Amino acid sequence: MGKRRHWWCAALAAPFFLAGPAGAQPTAAPQERRELIYCADRMTPEEREAYRAGMRAARTLEEKQALRAAHRAEMQARAAAQGGAPCVGGGRQWRGGAGR
Repeated sequence: MGKRRHWWCAALAAPFFLAGPAGAQPTAAPQERRELIYCADRMTPEEREAYRAGMRAARTLEEKQALRAAHRAEMQARAAAQGGAPCVGGGRQWRGGAGR
């Protein structure tokens, strides 16, 4: 009889445990996955958002690759004009949260 009692207690309690804390808000949709932008540390926030918008608007892989190549050439020219070291890798890495 002991096992039977545990089964129906668990069945009655399950909806409360699966629902989460009382008053909890439903989770938001997952954030879009962001790629690392080449030389992002030399771009303004507006430039980074314009780049992302262009990537979202590109429909084919070829369009995305052309946009990346043009962006890379522009950033290399900017680095040469500013006299700094050329960009290496993806620039700043997006970590998805506050200071993580």
